[in-house]
Parts: sequence; structure tokens; C-alpha cells
Amino acid sequence: MCWDGLSASKRRFSKQQVWEAPPIGFLKLNVDGAMVSNGSKGGIGGIVCNNLGVCLDTFSLSIGLGPPIMAELEAIFHGLSVFSSNHGFKKFRLILETDYSVAFEWILNSTPCPTVFEPLVRRCRDIIASFSVVLRPVPREINLAADSLVKEGIG
Repeated sequence: MCWDGLSASKRRFSKQQVWEAPPIGFLKLNVDGAMVSNGSKGGIGGIVCNNLGVCLDTFSLSIGLGPPIMAELEAIFHGLSVFSSNHGFKKFRLILETDYSVAFEWILNSTPCPTVFEPLVRRCRDIIASFSVVLRPVPREINLAADSLVKEGIG
């Protein structure tokens, strides 16, 4: 598993940052997950783009109840599954971006994860390790495309 070399606490975000296409040889997956305020329903969304910024795939799904971190982990897992199951994507490496750094900390095992989330975190780790995925936390402003897909998923 590979973080892009900067911890979330060292990364400095400016208000003028915008989404950037990945370098040649990579695809970028931006994911997001959210729950309504009472946790009764949620949604996940994601978008896969190439080095030209062209959208290659998207997903927007409704999910059941739970805490916000569950939605984020589900979005990460679903996005990784989309990437790993698409044979056309196999010749590329993947950069995964999300605005929920706790999920990355659990996946990287730098922060212990509650037992209830361990099976999902483990499945994410397995795919990330198999494909040498680069994990990158981003501010919410850069993740707007994935955020809009989440809202569609919530309905």
C-alpha cells in the first residue's frame, strides 16, 4: 500500500486547488460516501478518469444505514472493485482520492480500526496491495464530482 508520501497532517491545502488529471500510466478514482444526518440512509459515488481528464466510469449507489465512515469505506471498496474488475484498467496504476482521511488511516493501519469495520477495511487493503494503489487525501473542494454522485445515490 502506498500513500503518496505526505501525511494528511503535513499536506497543506489552498482554497485554489483544483482537481488534476493523473500522470500518464495512471487512472484516478475519486470516491465519496455520505449518510443523511440521522444515519438512516446513505449513498456512495465515484468517478474514474484518465490522464486527459476523460471520465471512463462512474458509480452512484444508495446504501443502508450506518455511520458516515461506513459510507466512505463502502465507496472506497466499491470504487476499488470497479477498477479491479475492469480488464481495460489493468494496464494502469490507480490513484485513489477521497476527502475522508480516517478511512485511509485505517486502511494503512496507522490508526486502529474498530472491529466492526475490519472485514471491509481488510478487503480494501487486499485490492490496494494487489494493484499497488496510491492513496491520496484531498480537500472536499477537489472531490466535488464524487460528492455530486453521492447525492444522486442518497436520492
